[in-house]
Amino acid sequence: MRFDFDVIVVGGGHAGCEAAVAAARLGSATLLITSDMNRIAQMSCNPAIGGIAKGQIVREIDALGGMTGIVADRTSVQFRMLNRSKGPAVWSPRVQSDRTRFSDEWRRIIDSTDGLSVFQDTVVDILNEESATGKLKIAGVITALGLKFTAKAVILTAGTFLNGLMHFGEVKIEGGRIAETAAKGLSDKLRELGFATGRMKTGTPPRLDGRTIDFSLCVEQKGDPEEGSPAGRRKRHQKFSFLPEERSPLKQRSCYIVTTTPEVHEVLRENLDRSPLYNGDIQSVGPRYCPSIETKIVTFADKESHHLFIEPEGETTEEYYLNGFSSSLPWEVQVEALRKIEAFRNVQLYRPGYAIEYDYFDPTQLEHDLQTKLVEGLYFAGQVNGTTGYEEAAAQGLIAGINAARSVKGDEPLVLKRDEAYIGVLIDDLVIKGVDEPYRMFTSRAEYRILLRQDDADRRLTPKGREIGLVDDHRWNLYKTKQKYSEELQMLVKTEKLKPTDEINGYLREKSSKEIAVKTAVDELLRRPNLILEEIAKYSEKISEFIAEIPGELRDEVVDEVEILVKYEGYISREKDLADKTLRLENIRIPDKLDFNDIKQLSIESRQKLTAVRPKTIGEASRIPGVSPADIQILLVKLRN
Repeated sequence: MRFDFDVIVVGGGHAGCEAAVAAARLGSATLLITSDMNRIAQMSCNPAIGGIAKGQIVREIDALGGMTGIVADRTSVQFRMLNRSKGPAVWSPRVQSDRTRFSDEWRRIIDSTDGLSVFQDTVVDILNEESATGKLKIAGVITALGLKFTAKAVILTAGTFLNGLMHFGEVKIEGGRIAETAAKGLSDKLRELGFATGRMKTGTPPRLDGRTIDFSLCVEQKGDPEEGSPAGRRKRHQKFSFLPEERSPLKQRSCYIVTTTPEVHEVLRENLDRSPLYNGDIQSVGPRYCPSIETKIVTFADKESHHLFIEPEGETTEEYYLNGFSSSLPWEVQVEALRKIEAFRNVQLYRPGYAIEYDYFDPTQLEHDLQTKLVEGLYFAGQVNGTTGYEEAAAQGLIAGINAARSVKGDEPLVLKRDEAYIGVLIDDLVIKGVDEPYRMFTSRAEYRILLRQDDADRRLTPKGREIGLVDDHRWNLYKTKQKYSEELQMLVKTEKLKPTDEINGYLREKSSKEIAVKTAVDELLRRPNLILEEIAKYSEKISEFIAEIPGELRDEVVDEVEILVKYEGYISREKDLADKTLRLENIRIPDKLDFNDIKQLSIESRQKLTAVRPKTIGEASRIPGVSPADIQILLVKLRN
């Protein structure tokens, strides 16, 4: 039995799994401590990965060498690319996953990762010591069974388990997830060390028996068409990973849509006094963008219906997740309300929905590498930082795992900037702005979202993954091959010109596009709306032959990447210039010993906020809520002097 490690990861959820595998693959002797080894990477809420902005995060995790995208690909039962009717900056991949296989696949990866050990127990205390600088330094952890494990770095990814309390109407059960006990004591220990904590709330809907649902009364929602079908144009990337071999072997399944009715709302309204959200039992803040059904009927009282999405939990199971019906009401009220929907008139529950309250830590107590400011070597990742969602948790876990392993070696941390990745936006928002509600990523949070598309995540991040050691030779060689073909095809569409033949003009007329009268470069045509590279290529022998030469497993990605780069070249260039200008503020460092309270020209609020967050650059200071542009100018003058 080994008790001394380089890195210890506390919690086996999405953040913990990414952190543990990354740290071990980077050469650190790593221990993952989880309360239940049979629920590794459990999908506590909906059985899906990706979605608006979240899909971009998963592509970024994959590009860096993380595992969430690969696991999602291997276990998906439906794929959809969301926002196709809009520009590529907001296209977002999403899969329905087989919940059981998702967890099993993560367990298989963990069991086969060299240098990674697992122990089933609950951490109740952390060990610390004084560093050479007089600051507290992590030394290890103590578990509920009394075991002491030592480490140079500890990553806390406890999710909703810290003092977790579940609400089923009037019934309250301590736990971090249904049928799993809460983690007690650790929050108190961290508070004793000076950490600021708070309470947040999330919820989950009931799970339904599909055999008791009348699907003929539901609207079927299929996944994107299969690759190669005529309707599959622009819907063919049915996976997250940039590795072409990662695809789902599972039978694909449909989702379904129903709507609530005034009768449903009436049942819910009559029982609002039994909801912990409205009778005072729950005081903590819940997610604004994933509200309970009770909150929906109160907030949108004028609406007579709301969409509900019936999502399969796996390839073969009859269990369905009812997206849109999160509830903390008593189980009998949930059943009564659901049976007012015609498709659910005979519905049976596998289990009711419930709300859960849990402890989190103010993320402004973190550095950008996700290391805490109070204790050297202690990292926080996932919902303990006030976020919500598997994808946000996995991204934080990956970065924390990378940086914990690098700190053990004495290497500089990996910090992604806001113009480099949604992961960079996520972490910067948490560290600089903090949270007053569960944080969920949206494309609107990224000011450079044209640069942060899902299609180019590998171009942005795979070189970084290679540099730190997570990208292996196989992935790196595929990446270099793809970039070679992409660059050559970009050059070809710029230099190849088409003559104004009857064939090309006939095609342009079909697309309601202006005919050409002189030789015209392919890239000029490609910038027009409704024109597609693959279709234009039919009128150019050179381009057709070149596309045919691209290896089949890379062809779709290369063609789509080039088309996007050409069509949106002006927008991309303009946003890059804007990012470069903003980056200048990131290069102006603020001395660690600068006392903001001595700068009396600053507003009182600004002095308080700057002192609390301690930004390292003017760029960081400019993003702190309450710090005005005038305050930034004062800081610039102070630094200049």
